[in-house]
Amino acid sequence: MKNTLTALFFLLGSLAFAQFPNRTPTPNDTLKSVQIQEDGKLKFSIYAPKSSEVRVSGDFTGGFPGLTLEKSEIGVWSATTSGPVSPDVYTYDFYVDDLKVFDPKNSLSKESNSGYSNLFEISGEENEFQTLQDVPHGRVEKVWYKSETLDGVTRRLHVYLPPNYDEISKTQKLPVLYLLHGGGDNDASWTTAGRANLILDNLYAEGKIEPMIVVMPAGHTGIPGFFMGAGYWQDPACRDLVHTVIPFIDSNYPTLSDREHRAIAGLSMGGVQTLNTALWNPELFSYVFPMSTGYFPPNIQEIKDKHVDVMTNKEINNFKVFKIYMGGETDIAYQNNLNMMEMFDGFGISYQYQNGSYAHTFREWRRNLLDLAPLLFR
Repeated sequence: MKNTLTALFFLLGSLAFAQFPNRTPTPNDTLKSVQIQEDGKLKFSIYAPKSSEVRVSGDFTGGFPGLTLEKSEIGVWSATTSGPVSPDVYTYDFYVDDLKVFDPKNSLSKESNSGYSNLFEISGEENEFQTLQDVPHGRVEKVWYKSETLDGVTRRLHVYLPPNYDEISKTQKLPVLYLLHGGGDNDASWTTAGRANLILDNLYAEGKIEPMIVVMPAGHTGIPGFFMGAGYWQDPACRDLVHTVIPFIDSNYPTLSDREHRAIAGLSMGGVQTLNTALWNPELFSYVFPMSTGYFPPNIQEIKDKHVDVMTNKEINNFKVFKIYMGGETDIAYQNNLNMMEMFDGFGISYQYQNGSYAHTFREWRRNLLDLAPLLFR
């Protein structure tokens, strides 16, 4: 019996070697695709020996339009940023012969509506608010629901539940923040690139925010069209939010479903969706936070021509907080936002304004979330 088992193990081992022959080592085996240098600069590398051109872009300093990598004699392409990169969380994408390639050396990713981008983190004190800390953690649920508003299609959203939710929910109902993503992203983006769950975990640990449910719906619906006009009914995602998502959350989670305990915030495309949803339905929300956004000039004219009644609705000035965030003068929505605020001023709408410095990126929006969350439900 012993000899039979020995022969069997020898046979299985031989088959394994036959199926997985020894592979010739390559420089990729030990390659580090993103390295922080002693001088604070970032070095990007990728092994692509048969390629003719490689670029890298992202929201790191110098990441737009990006860096062109140079090829070494062993097939490794590399480039280094021109200056140091501060501690933060950044996205990046390799383009190999104009094909977007997910970095095979890094599993940390951002999910979007069109695929994945890589993430990397540079540690430092100013970055700690958005990193994994030794604190109690909430949980993030992926939830599927049927949208009767959109002809019964099944859609996905993400829900963040605070630390100790199971105990808290036994004795109390919770307020809700609806947190909307930008164009091209999806309902997972706020918990990958946005680090929303980690930011909120750390704020809870510091005693700076109240327990709340955070709902991150999908802002794209699959319906063709450009839905950045004025009025929530023009955007199928806004209609879905008002008529399906909010009732669904109130029916399936222990929520405080009155206006005083409901907030909405969104960035870029999601910022316009925030405005369209809240300004046309002010009875639903008490806290409103558009980020890096603004109506386009034709839509401002549309509002002035057709929606004066909406802009002069006194309920808008009954928001507890209506705060507009911008990512500085280099934010692509900067001028649209200035135009929009001028229109709001003309209609006598009260709001707060905070201008940042990280342009149209999650570097700015994560800090917006850090600022707005402590303002809620106090």
